[in-house]
Formats: sequence, structure tokens, C-alpha cells
Amino acid sequence: MSLETWIPFAFATLAFACMPGPAILYMSARTLAYGHRAGLMAAPGVHLGCHVHIAASTVGRHRVLRLLAGLVGRLPRPGLEAGGIVLVGLSVAIMVRSV
Repeated sequence: MSLETWIPFAFATLAFACMPGPAILYMSARTLAYGHRAGLMAAPGVHLGCHVHIAASTVGRHRVLRLLAGLVGRLPRPGLEAGGIVLVGLSVAIMVRSV
């Protein structure tokens, strides 16, 4: 990888690493709801989950999706979006309740 390609990639990776995401929201909600020990217990779980995700990507998750392209194309999109909305709503409710 050339330096002209690597530097923008490194900055983009750093930007994404600094953005709070669902993992940070989950750990914050656990900490606010149940104390610092619960937040510290959630951190290794999130970390392990990231390793599982990276391993699945490395092994070839895209190959599985390519084999199941017909099935993936038939998944109900509104159901998936509703599930995400429910998870965000539960996280916000936990954080509001703990304050």
C-alpha cells in the first residue's frame, strides 16, 4: 500500500474509531444503570464480540452471503430497522431511568 493511500486510510480509521457507536452506548447504559463494575464487565464482552466479528470477516463472511444472496434479498427490511429502533429506544430508556 502506497503512502498516498495509507495516510487517508489511517485518518479514516482513526475517525471511525473515535466515533461513539452502539458498543459505547451499551457500556455507558450498563455503567449508569448498574454502576462501574457492570460497565467494566460489559467491556470485555464488547471486545470479544469485536474479535468474533473480525474473525468472521476474515474467514469469508462475504462468501456465505454470496451463497445465500437469494435469502438475504428476501429478508424484510422494515423488521430489521424496527429491531434497531427498539434497541436504541431501550438504551435511551435505561440511560434516562438511571439519571
